[in-house]
Amino acid sequence: MNLRFLRTVVAVSQYPTFVAAGEAMGLSHSAVSVHIKTLEDELQITLVDRKKRPPVLTDRGIALVEHAQKIFEIVDDIKSLTHEETLIGSITMGVVPSTLVNLVPPAIASLRAAHPKLHIKIKTGLSADLAQQVRNRDLDMAVVTEPDRPLANLRAQVICTEPLQLLAPKSAQNMTEKELFANYQFIWFNRQTWAGQQIERHILDRKIHVESAMEVSALEAVESLVRHGIGISVVPQQMCAPKDRPDLTVRDFGSQDLARKLIMLDRNNNPRRRLSDALFDAFQNVISSGADAQNAITDEPKI
Repeated sequence: MNLRFLRTVVAVSQYPTFVAAGEAMGLSHSAVSVHIKTLEDELQITLVDRKKRPPVLTDRGIALVEHAQKIFEIVDDIKSLTHEETLIGSITMGVVPSTLVNLVPPAIASLRAAHPKLHIKIKTGLSADLAQQVRNRDLDMAVVTEPDRPLANLRAQVICTEPLQLLAPKSAQNMTEKELFANYQFIWFNRQTWAGQQIERHILDRKIHVESAMEVSALEAVESLVRHGIGISVVPQQMCAPKDRPDLTVRDFGSQDLARKLIMLDRNNNPRRRLSDALFDAFQNVISSGADAQNAITDEPKI
């Protein structure tokens, strides 16, 4: 079976027409048709429904695409064995949305610059869902919040620790923590997330009474609502985000032990461990660079 013909079928699944698929592959429309017909004759199945305009893949065609993608992943893994210095192949990574602002983009950019043949696909979701997708082999790895209990059959590496912080409007800077909770409604960070559940548990453990205003899924949205005086909130201090926020009142929430840990998950028998380890190192480099930049700002002489 010709792997190039299989790649043509995959391209047909990704583009609306044979012409578009051919352009992506550097093939003519007729060459795409020949590749498809050759595979149909070899496998004795119909891959494309030609009665529809434009033609679309049949159920068996879609199934073949899924198997072909697995084959190409294996091929990439084999090729990577011969490249000690260069990373090649593809990896699918799940991330919690809050990491897409300051942590994930620079890490991916640095890896792609150093290894242009490395392809990284990203999916977002909640920590629990992403962890299950890693376990089910739908994802190669994921960046999630550390759960309370160890995750069976998964390797977890701590990327960073993000202390919990109490956010309040700038106008409330002279209030005590007790006064803030007494005078402002509380904006919850999504309690379906592991981080949100952790925050709720700490508030309950400290027996703090809150008057709930709303529940929001994005940390940036929480900050904006607090900034506009809608309420107060407790959130993790996002790694690599600016620590100086003059338009907010920011306080430590409890001890330094109250923190969200971001971890990288992959399977214990992950065949792409070399790629996932490279991503982990890239995250560490981003964090180190961010800390150096922050220290430079802090150490800047005041005039």
